[in-house]
Amino acid sequence: MLRRLAHARGFAFTVIVTLGLGIGATVGVFSVVDAVLLRPLPYPHADRLVDLSHTLELSGITRVDQSDASFLHYRRANRTMAGVGAYLVTSVNLGALHRPGSADVGQPARVAAARISAGTFGVLESPPLAGRVFRDDEDRPGTPTVVVISERLWRRAYGADRSILGRQLEVDGIAREVIGIMPSGFRFPAADTEVWLPIGIDPAKTDSASFDYRAIGRLRDGVSTADAQADLQRLLLTLPEAFPGRLTLPAIRITKMQAVVTPLRDIVVGDVRRVLWIVLAAVGCILLVGCANVANLFLVRAEARQTELALRRALGAGRPTIVWQLLSEAVVLSAAGGALGVAIATAGLRTLRSLEATVNLPRLNEVGMDGTAMLVAAAATLFVALLVAGLPAVRLSAMDGSSLLIDGGRSATVGRRRQFVRRTLVVAQIALALVLVASAGLMARSFAHLRDVKPGFDARPVFTFRMALPTAGFPMRADIAQSLDHVVDAIEALPGVQAAGAITKLPLVDAGRIDTPLFVLDQPMAPGRMPNIHQLAYVSPEYFRAMSIPVVDGRIFDRMNPAKPKLEAVVSDALVRRYWPDGRAVGRQVRILPTGDALTIVGVVRSVRGTTLEEAPDEMIYLPLASSDPRWAPREFSIVVRSAAAPASVAPEVTNALRRLMPSVPLYAAQPMTDVMSGARARTSFLLVLLGIASTLAMALGAVGLFGISAYLVTLRGREMAIRLALGARPLDVRRMITRQGITLAVVGVVVGLGGAIAATHALAALLFGVSPGDPATLATAAALMIVISAAANWLPAHRAGRIDPAQALRAE
Repeated sequence: MLRRLAHARGFAFTVIVTLGLGIGATVGVFSVVDAVLLRPLPYPHADRLVDLSHTLELSGITRVDQSDASFLHYRRANRTMAGVGAYLVTSVNLGALHRPGSADVGQPARVAAARISAGTFGVLESPPLAGRVFRDDEDRPGTPTVVVISERLWRRAYGADRSILGRQLEVDGIAREVIGIMPSGFRFPAADTEVWLPIGIDPAKTDSASFDYRAIGRLRDGVSTADAQADLQRLLLTLPEAFPGRLTLPAIRITKMQAVVTPLRDIVVGDVRRVLWIVLAAVGCILLVGCANVANLFLVRAEARQTELALRRALGAGRPTIVWQLLSEAVVLSAAGGALGVAIATAGLRTLRSLEATVNLPRLNEVGMDGTAMLVAAAATLFVALLVAGLPAVRLSAMDGSSLLIDGGRSATVGRRRQFVRRTLVVAQIALALVLVASAGLMARSFAHLRDVKPGFDARPVFTFRMALPTAGFPMRADIAQSLDHVVDAIEALPGVQAAGAITKLPLVDAGRIDTPLFVLDQPMAPGRMPNIHQLAYVSPEYFRAMSIPVVDGRIFDRMNPAKPKLEAVVSDALVRRYWPDGRAVGRQVRILPTGDALTIVGVVRSVRGTTLEEAPDEMIYLPLASSDPRWAPREFSIVVRSAAAPASVAPEVTNALRRLMPSVPLYAAQPMTDVMSGARARTSFLLVLLGIASTLAMALGAVGLFGISAYLVTLRGREMAIRLALGARPLDVRRMITRQGITLAVVGVVVGLGGAIAATHALAALLFGVSPGDPATLATAAALMIVISAAANWLPAHRAGRIDPAQALRAE
């Protein structure tokens, strides 16, 4: 058997490469799906971990987190959970990091962090690698300052020195004692979290209406999510009595506020589920197209050996012997293809993990070729071997020796039944390829529409980074406002800088989002109604010029004296259209707190796409940095810098200037604004690239399959072609006949594929922008492309058929 394959090296190479690509793509994507969607979270009894939140049905708000009061109430009075923990995702400034004994002090760093309640580690059942975690008495305001760090930070910054326990680490300008080290596998609440601080909720000072915290719980044995949700809904109705405050029972009932309990894995995975299943289906199509192609090759090879098989049957070889001879080649070649596929999948996953910082894929650190992936690779290899060789083995082994010899004789029909099987496989290849081509076409059109979206600002010469001002050194809002004014002045003084500004929430970036209710003074709300929720941003007046956001009406507020802030606001024209259709918003007054100061609208600016490019422009409220909003003082800001030169050439000068001005404050998340725009298109472009690769491979395999069957038909029907030419047929007529047969197969495949494409593209509906599933233009283009490719694949066999020499062909027969 190995000698036979050695004499058919081209056949063996084609089969191994085709199957290797199909198996490798399938196994690689399955590994991602398994790690992200199917595998439990890396915590003991992870199936009992749930996320706790609320909805406001009246306002259409699908997620409202926990207030400090609701968390304390749920933790204390629930009947269905073994434990409840609260947390805040944040980031912190660390003092200059250096290894013990090293003279290199290094630079201060900004790292991902979380503030969590003392019981959260217990809810997750995750013990520390060394030291301990927070005690309840350390999770209160004014208690000793402690911190837990990750194993990754411990090794990177301290060289895995265990003497770090008990030492002081500067966090946001405050010295904290390092009491514990969490193992590298503990990545809660995010994969990059490296520091954990006590959340410090004060039971004596709660605000039941400030929903700032996220919460998780661990269900008791035998308790379902529905049971826990009913339990929390019961407690929600008693919350105003347990913690009197701004959240009242009438407000809960008016807004139809509901408690929601969701498996934690669903929250971690987010909206990537649909994308991964689509990609897995796409690579599955590639595998099926490859299998159909290889099956055709095996059919051709089996028929070429039918005289040999006839002689073996005539000499007494049994059916099992014939079947094994036919299957053995498929098993060996599939095994080689499987080995190549594992290598391709391993390399692809390694590349994907190296892109963890840029690929927004949850649990990417858990992706790899583990035992499950190897088992899937083995199962795929066996499946492929049986699929591609099973049909010819069964059909040929079932025939007796005389039938094989007769069917392989000089008949002009040349085994019409077997031609039907091969043609069916080609039709299936074209149909599957059309599904992928149509899907890729829809994603390409969506991407093109996203590129044409006007974000409301000019991103091209803008460079941006973030900075966070710690409480130590910047205790008051006035200190923050003055410091940011100095930052903006220092940057604008640099050569080549045209403008600079600061804002809490940069467009198309999640960090810094602030949602607030809006009370319009000249539009009092009817009893029982709730105010609309809008996005709020604190900005320096220079921000609008730095982002080239034009003023539509009125003016921008000036820099203010933090000691005497003016009660002014700027709003977006999208917000104006909601409340004042006549466009006259300047001079109107609004509040962002029910009893807060009235703010006068002094200007209207063009709306920007603040959340995603797919969603409508945000209805924004902009307040000055020195605003009198009493709720809290924001400390994290994005700085935007517009330059005459390329952003990359200005960035080092900006960094050096700010390090001289604020040496203890790290700068992070530095990138051109064009990269932010690219990130906003990341999901669409990611799926477009994958579907584009899949459709290209499917088209190539489909074209090869059609070429192969056309070429083989010409070879088998050589005598027929010679007779036609000898009787006076023109070479052009022969070429047309072969081309017509190939295009007929393509048309049948396209018709079959259109039905599948219409069904498949509806699965993409949630991922499309500016184009509908089943778009006629896209489907027509995909169908025409497949027919053109099919015609091209038929050209060479048809050309060869027209050049047959009748006399030479008949003498050979």
